[in-house]
Amino acid sequence: MDNTRLIEEMLQLFMQSFFVKYQYEYRGVLKKMRIDNRLNMEIDEEKWCESFLYKACLNRCAQILLMRILEDQGLIYSKMNKEGLEKWRKLAKNIATKFDILYHIGLQDLQADENKKIRSIFGKSDYDLLEIDDELAEIVVQYASVIDFSNIQREEIIKFFRKLYSLEGREEWDLENFYKEAPALRYILKLEKEEFLFEKRIK
Repeated sequence: MDNTRLIEEMLQLFMQSFFVKYQYEYRGVLKKMRIDNRLNMEIDEEKWCESFLYKACLNRCAQILLMRILEDQGLIYSKMNKEGLEKWRKLAKNIATKFDILYHIGLQDLQADENKKIRSIFGKSDYDLLEIDDELAEIVVQYASVIDFSNIQREEIIKFFRKLYSLEGREEWDLENFYKEAPALRYILKLEKEEFLFEKRIK
């Protein structure tokens, strides 16, 4: 199976599992956030919570995809690819199957990266409320060791996200203007107009 098909399967399975996990969890917290922030109050309560869930999920998908691209292009230390998983299993034997811990270590490294652009893409946001737990991290790991992201093209990234968040869906949900910015998702959507460039450096 080619990389494109594997990436699509990974993202689709991740989204399905994310929606099932968080469809009703944190509903009370989200309703309070809606009232406290007074943003998008023209949207009814139920649709507001669904929009938050959808945007949070897309932001997590963007984080995963961009993290793996940066790893395989040698721009950051490996965590979720084959090399990173092998190191993790050797170093963290007692918690070697706790892939959510590994993911969050990788995310924290990106949020503290020396590259300002990378830090901004993986910046913290309210959408972090809906975390990647061990079950969701396991989905990423199942695919991470067999997908090569080193030569992925800008057009492919755009194509992946148009399947997750179609042009028709954008008209219906208008997530770009919903609530607050989701940094990784914002970057992905900007790729339709901007180049996908990072300054290469030796690790």
